Amino acid sequence: MSYYDVDKDGNVGYEEFLSGLREELTGRKREMVERAFSLMDKDGSGLITASDIAAIYDVSQHKGFKEGTHTANQVLAEFLDSFDSLRGNNDGKVSHDEWLQYYSDLAVSTPSDDYFVVMMEQAWGIGEDEQNSVF
Repeated sequence: MSYYDVDKDGNVGYEEFLSGLREELTGRKREMVERAFSLMDKDGSGLITASDIAAIYDVSQHKGFKEGTHTANQVLAEFLDSFDSLRGNNDGKVSHDEWLQYYSDLAVSTPSDDYFVVMMEQAWGIGEDEQNSVF
């Protein structure tokens, strides 16, 4: 029960159950996930922070930013919090472990390694056979 009950509320929700059943990333998938993390972690700190992504994430079209209810840093932190999986802490940063958990959870819904690789290539502008990215 404690393995599946990630939020320790005494219940196992659907997302918690699925997360507990998922398999580890295959080698190909993990390589793409690692490559994307390295791309995003500009300063090599092991954390993706707002300063890491400020140059590549345009906050100007975010509703809250346009309305003046969110600062640029708040928008960036919200974006980064979207990568927190069930075990994440919504601190406006993404650790390497949170990144792996997010993509491990996402990989469950992809039909094949090929599909996952194409998804990562398109999302992050990286190639499976390249070290360079479009960012």
